[in-house]
Amino acid sequence: MSETRTVEMLPGECWWGGAVNLGHAMPLDAESVCVIDPNGGRENDQFAPLYLSSKGRYLWSERPYCLKAEKGRLVCEGVGEILLGEGYENLRGAYSAACQAFFSFTGELPDRRFFTQPQYNTWIELGTDQTTDHILRYARGILEHGLPAGILMIDEGWQADYGIFEFNKEKIPDPAKLVYELHQMGFGVMLWVTPTVACAGPQFKKLRDQNFLIRDAEGEIALRAWWNGYSAVLDLTNPDAAAWYHRELKRLITCYGVDGFKFDAGDAYFYTDDDQTYRPVLAREQTAVFNEVGSHYALNEFRAAWKFGGKPIVARLHDKYHRWNDFGLNTLIPHTLLQGLLGYAYCCPDMVGGGILDCFNQGQKMDEELFVRWAQANALMGMMQMSISPWRVLDADNAALVVEAMKLHASLGEQFYTMAQETAHTGEPISRHMSYVYPDDGLEKVDAQFMLGETILAAPVLERGAKEKTVYLPKGKWLGWNGQTYEGGQTVTLPVTLRDIPRFTRL
Repeated sequence: MSETRTVEMLPGECWWGGAVNLGHAMPLDAESVCVIDPNGGRENDQFAPLYLSSKGRYLWSERPYCLKAEKGRLVCEGVGEILLGEGYENLRGAYSAACQAFFSFTGELPDRRFFTQPQYNTWIELGTDQTTDHILRYARGILEHGLPAGILMIDEGWQADYGIFEFNKEKIPDPAKLVYELHQMGFGVMLWVTPTVACAGPQFKKLRDQNFLIRDAEGEIALRAWWNGYSAVLDLTNPDAAAWYHRELKRLITCYGVDGFKFDAGDAYFYTDDDQTYRPVLAREQTAVFNEVGSHYALNEFRAAWKFGGKPIVARLHDKYHRWNDFGLNTLIPHTLLQGLLGYAYCCPDMVGGGILDCFNQGQKMDEELFVRWAQANALMGMMQMSISPWRVLDADNAALVVEAMKLHASLGEQFYTMAQETAHTGEPISRHMSYVYPDDGLEKVDAQFMLGETILAAPVLERGAKEKTVYLPKGKWLGWNGQTYEGGQTVTLPVTLRDIPRFTRL
């Protein structure tokens, strides 16, 4: 049964929600005209059926719905009841009410290392050329160039094939030895996995015959187009298929010492609403089925999520371009803040410098200033992920600035983890919109600074060639990164160099 609800905006009201990958288009206000469809578009990362208002209202449904902003009104159309909650004063009040009602936090959180150590992903550096020699050379380079050890994700290319959870022995002949050597260097090790299955060979036939693969509306095995061609997809609504998937992952842990997994894919476009599955679910809801599988591993990462707020998953932002604007560095803060508002509190920015491989395969010149500023912005967020080797693409001075940024993140690690522990019990985001903490200061459209908890104001430099940074300091006294104390309740413009990472602590 379809449901439609129209909400007239209140004077001065702003709304956030729906799709993390549209965070740069938030907040929606009386002038906004757009469509946010959880089943369509390129917004393939974290979604939730939740919208939050600066005037203390929320929209929620247990099922997916499309929201249309039409200059002063929000028109919601979906397949389930769409609830409007009111009377919660401000953004923080609306979030708290929705959180308690619909996605209360469990008290669990991902592995401590995510917050206290950097992450390294082999994707941009190696592509699918994941061999023992290349992986070890990358890991050794990290340590040799002064970067701290952390979590190392071996990305796509390690498997014998999609759906076969075994190493390609031509590339990695002795996986246990590789993982052991990485452990000896101080790295935790994660592997890239998906719910896809190559549509040929004995594994496909075995899974097909056990009814572990999704079938289309006609009852045929569904073959779905994705970035690697066409593949079958596991039916993880089938408890036997999910149990098989877990056995395969746990075998990698037991046999080779792997610590966890990067769960990629699982987007809505891998499924259709009329698919034949063990437990009937909508296409969008299949993402949450995949999220549930991965949430059982303390070292996990997801790019795609649906209605999974409050759960102990690491939600990484969608891949971004190596650009200052146009879906580049400019989206880092607004997307991270929207993650928190949708309940994905344990959030990770995209890889430093951007995570779209084609930006680098097609000969795009590395913008060294952009790379440094990206690292500095990530340093002020709860997690930090690196792929490209800074010592390879930057001159010595700029590479040293990236090392400084990573050391700053490490120095904040215990604070990040403490915030995460608090989040696991209270639901309060780690990274918070300025208007979340200071609802009466008119900061709804400020997206170049944010709060870490209640006391740290982060204001990284995001503009090319910047010589100064303008920051709004709320009332009170603030200690700047430069050792100076500032009186709040005003906007200050301060000089910066490429070395500066502006941040303030409330006294």
